[in-house]
Amino acid sequence: MAGQTREPDACEEPTLPTCVAPDCVTAEILTRAHERWQNGSLRGAIALAEEAAQAGCDRCGRSCSVYADLLLILFLVGIREVATAADLQRRLLASPQVQDDPELIASTTLVGAKVALAAGDYPEAGALAERGLKLAAGTGQSAWTPVGNLVLATTTLRGGDISAALHYSAKLEEDAVFAREMFPIGQSAWAVVQLSEAGKGRDKAAILARELLESETFTRRLLVAEPAAVPWLVRLLLRAGERGPAGAGVRFARRLAAENPDVDSVGAAALHATALLEGDLDKLRRAAELHTDPWARASVLEDIGVRLCEGRAESPEAAGYFEDAMRAYTCMGSLRDSSRVMSRLRGINASPRSRERCRPRSGIRGLTDTEYAVAKLVSQGLTNGETAERMFLSRHTVAFHLRKVFQKVGVKSRLELAVIWNELDSGPDADIAPVPHYSRN
Repeated sequence: MAGQTREPDACEEPTLPTCVAPDCVTAEILTRAHERWQNGSLRGAIALAEEAAQAGCDRCGRSCSVYADLLLILFLVGIREVATAADLQRRLLASPQVQDDPELIASTTLVGAKVALAAGDYPEAGALAERGLKLAAGTGQSAWTPVGNLVLATTTLRGGDISAALHYSAKLEEDAVFAREMFPIGQSAWAVVQLSEAGKGRDKAAILARELLESETFTRRLLVAEPAAVPWLVRLLLRAGERGPAGAGVRFARRLAAENPDVDSVGAAALHATALLEGDLDKLRRAAELHTDPWARASVLEDIGVRLCEGRAESPEAAGYFEDAMRAYTCMGSLRDSSRVMSRLRGINASPRSRERCRPRSGIRGLTDTEYAVAKLVSQGLTNGETAERMFLSRHTVAFHLRKVFQKVGVKSRLELAVIWNELDSGPDADIAPVPHYSRN
């Protein structure tokens, strides 16, 4: 993405691995569906994908109808009609046509991971992505692996596992180099920008964000696939003093929303981005009501809190919005985000009204959410300072939580914690069972 951003050609759009037979009816309809999606006619694209799935083409001897259904699921996920997409994915995976074909099982599982990600179920999304990638590797296919790599890059980043996020980001770059099918260009670019912000800071990430939002093609693709992407990029650019590119992105978003007035996810994202650009609290509140994407809604709740507490040492109203955002992030498994919001609460001398916190399903019974996040990062080799930076805590606070973790799991050092961590974190609500080992001589 270095240098000037060029507009991607139509041929760079993700393509489905359907047959290339010139007389395949399904493939011809899917081509038109892609064109409509590219041109911003979202409902029109969905209608054509539904038509392709029902075409019943038998001229090529391949499972084109399954690929049509998979594209339809991705379209539905794009506009955040997640319940419909999830129901279709489950029925497709259970169908004899898919169950009799290992490649189709892998592809359908990977698409299921994308559905779970959009639904805000990060543990399930990560598990399905790992399973789908393993199945795909076993069958020797690579067409759908970018979907799994994207899901894992996103979930690991938001969970605070930066090293894993870097690994999957490198996989996405590999997918791009080898032009693998179903490569989600805009979404992957956003994942790279988020990782750059986490690892290199705001200024480095703003350079990439500027390139993304100065391209209408990228902005439109981001908006339909990731409703929180454009507001996130606009927020980043405004903090970096880049109001011009932020404004360009907002204009593109509003144009697409006007073209698709019946797609709530696009309208909510455009309104959210506009509210950030204009500093309009009322529009932020309206965006919170419209957002159907759980991470996007948590994000706008956090933005409302930030706006309410500007210039104030304390703000009970802002604290309420921060708490709602923090709980939503935590329930999804987005520990990095929930830690940031907890830091905002401390900044206005507030604490959660309730101690009943929603835990990610990958947590360990006996550890608090913060202790779990600290232990996970430390077990990966991060120092207290690095952990503090990732979690928006002080080093003293990290050290305090780490001592509590040591006491609860029965270890005496960071090395011991790293050695037992994978076994300790082996499943949902895993019990802590201190085991006497080599340090207890």
